[in-house]
Amino acid sequence: MADRRVARTEAAVIDAFERLLDEKGYARMTVQEILDAANVGRATFYAHFQGKEGVMEAFVESVIEHVAAPADAEPGHDFTGRWDMAAQVEHALRHVAEHRHAVRALLVGGGSSEFVGALREAAFARLRQATRDDYEARFLTGALVETVVRWVETDFNEDPRQLASSYTALAKGVRESGHEQKA
Repeated sequence: MADRRVARTEAAVIDAFERLLDEKGYARMTVQEILDAANVGRATFYAHFQGKEGVMEAFVESVIEHVAAPADAEPGHDFTGRWDMAAQVEHALRHVAEHRHAVRALLVGGGSSEFVGALREAAFARLRQATRDDYEARFLTGALVETVVRWVETDFNEDPRQLASSYTALAKGVRESGHEQKA
């Protein structure tokens, strides 16, 4: 039962964080405001997170983890059973779009370096498992992070499926080039 309470508390804090991003932006948001909006105590908060940076990291990781293991079809998309890179990138982009206000607020509201760092770390952890090659994983991570940043800067004007297809085509070239060099 404790796991459900932990999950509820973390979800409440992340939801409050995301709402406050729209209202105040990352730089002006305080931990106290997150506590008040989530209706959790300070000790409980710090048992789960290391400041607002920890909440932002958990926000990013929750999207990455969800993308890596979709359990059910969701409104607007179904990626269950699809493990290819294009599907995973498209799924990630769709969730970035669902949280567009929060992501935009992080990139322009004073938290861009923290957000980019958290996105880079979470994406690298997943790509490193998939590629088994450190350099390749870092290269693909950088390209993915820049894809997300550019997409936000252009106000999400590209279709996530097309953007994922373009990223995957470029990634395939990188991966094939790396395999040719090893042979």
